Amino acid sequence: MNTSFLYDPLGPVGTRRARYVTWTAAVIGLLIVGVVALQLYSRGQLDPQRWAILADPASGVPNALWQGYVATIKAAAIAMVLALGVGLFMAAGRLSVHRPIRLVTGIIVEGFRGVPLLLLMLFAALALPHMGIELSLLAIVVLALVAYNSSVLCEIFRGGIESIDKGQTEAAEAMGLGRIEILRKILLPQAVPKMLPVIISQMVILLKDTSLGFIVGYAELLRSGRSLVEYYGNQYALQIYLAVAVMYIATNFAISFLARRLAVRQQHGRKGKAAPSTPLSPTPVTGTR
Repeated sequence: MNTSFLYDPLGPVGTRRARYVTWTAAVIGLLIVGVVALQLYSRGQLDPQRWAILADPASGVPNALWQGYVATIKAAAIAMVLALGVGLFMAAGRLSVHRPIRLVTGIIVEGFRGVPLLLLMLFAALALPHMGIELSLLAIVVLALVAYNSSVLCEIFRGGIESIDKGQTEAAEAMGLGRIEILRKILLPQAVPKMLPVIISQMVILLKDTSLGFIVGYAELLRSGRSLVEYYGNQYALQIYLAVAVMYIATNFAISFLARRLAVRQQHGRKGKAAPSTPLSPTPVTGTR
């Protein structure tokens, strides 16, 4: 897509300035990396023996990190699916034509959005047992994540749907389509591509928020790394925490990549299903005398 109309192309002077700025930033970045590397080397943090612990099965570090990673992915995957479903359901309530439904849904959404996720997790862990509701650690983490993120996703869905021209909704209603059919067949297919970057960002936030599970004793990735540091001592803290960070970054990158691929595939699918326009053949005009 040609976007040159959005900005004026750089001239020769602007091109040279941009090149100088790029090279200057690259040199400064390399200098910072070099200074950090020298500091780590002087403190012995680059010693291969320190890093070997990450790949040594006898140390138990790879196994512990993997178990924590699996626990993180399990909680995040379940919470993502449920949060998307509940958020879409609440968005439908927020867009309902019935005022009581909109009012009740709005109170629920604003209530969960206004409460810190950590407080929701503590409530699920400490308050629910006093009400006779006993949950596993995984269920506690998932429940808190769904309660908070579904309310955020609700507003994302509502904003994306309301960005669609209201004339399409009115035309669909004139054709006799119901509210559910309008939402499913007309509004969502157009709104989802617009909302996708924000939804991906929220999914990444959800994944990172699983780290709050350590408050209730859930053995997710960060808690596993922290336990390893406490066991082996601070001399391996950099290596273990860096491995944890790399696992988080790789997973978030994979989520973004898969979401983008899915969006592109869906867009190509819609283009492929579109019926080709057939040119109208000219109709001969017969004149009268």
